[in-house]
Amino acid sequence: MRSVFLLDTRRMMRSDRAHFNFWNDTMTSIRSIMIATALLALTACGFHMRGEVKLPSGLQRVNVQISDPFSPLKRDLIAALKRGGATIEENAGEGIAEVVISAVSLNPIARSVGSNAYVNEFSMVYHVEVQITDGANKVVIPKQVIEHSREFTFDQTQAIGTSAEQDEIKKEMERDMVQAILRKVEAAAKLDTKH
Repeated sequence: MRSVFLLDTRRMMRSDRAHFNFWNDTMTSIRSIMIATALLALTACGFHMRGEVKLPSGLQRVNVQISDPFSPLKRDLIAALKRGGATIEENAGEGIAEVVISAVSLNPIARSVGSNAYVNEFSMVYHVEVQITDGANKVVIPKQVIEHSREFTFDQTQAIGTSAEQDEIKKEMERDMVQAILRKVEAAAKLDTKH
């Protein structure tokens, strides 16, 4: 009797393993098909991953000057320019493009105050003034202001998390500002090639 029970158990285990392998292979195939379908749908609707900017030839060697040399904006902009193929130069000179950021500020502005005289809503306003000249000293982007703002609420019951939330908003706004500057460079380069 015991040997019959063991034999049945072994057959059931083999059968269960085969059943499991069948479902595992089927689920893997379904998952692959779903991923491929999602990718095709995204590309068909015009979605493209945000790539690095293609810098014009006059911006292959760049000197970045910023009013706050320790600003994360400078570090992030330099990294993005390097990824775009630029060589970062320490000093301005002949044949070197210049990115001059003459003003940088990130300020919270109170938007609403509750009955208890505490601020309930803030706006973070990121203000940058930028001018870009190429290696031939031609103005690519005349001095202009770029501003971004984000709103967030302040919950008195969760005051500890608010500081972390503000820090995350600042980081996101810095990344967005770098992308805004690079998009302006790319747009200016496209306009220049049409003329």
